[in-house]
Amino acid sequence: MAKRSKLVDYGHSEGEAVEKGTLFVLDSFEGFEEADLARIVELAETRRFTKVVLFPHNEKTLRTMGEDGVSAFHTRVKHLMYLADDSPSTLPIVVDKWEEKRKKYTPMELIVRYFEESYRAPYFLYLTDRYANLFSTFASFEEVIKKVRLVIDRKQGLLPTSRLDEYQSRWDYV
Repeated sequence: MAKRSKLVDYGHSEGEAVEKGTLFVLDSFEGFEEADLARIVELAETRRFTKVVLFPHNEKTLRTMGEDGVSAFHTRVKHLMYLADDSPSTLPIVVDKWEEKRKKYTPMELIVRYFEESYRAPYFLYLTDRYANLFSTFASFEEVIKKVRLVIDRKQGLLPTSRLDEYQSRWDYV
């Protein structure tokens, strides 16, 4: 069999690492500080993501998820934009305000469908352990977990639910 030659750019090396997809941070962002953003950006740079998207939920979605007493959506978005602008990282940090338009509960499968239409794959969801356990109880969990990978922050030290354990290959702790 004859050898095939292939054309490569000048300076190309085979061991060159490629950038991954997009890291989405889904949370209420209540009490979110510079140190939290720095930890997320460090993770994103280490794992070579192309972009970090901060995706705050509106008040209706948070109430449905059992989180009461959060500040107004626009207040949290303004704070996130301030933190993103002040970040020394060269990695793009985007504050996505899509839920602002909805003003009602947004199911997870709809959020992931929006990500598929708007951002580059593959998709990684950065969630706290509480949020990941809650997410695993949703009816759409099995449909959504096949499209995304989870990066779970052990903020509260909670153990994963049995349903989350079934898909252990789709998530990891940081």
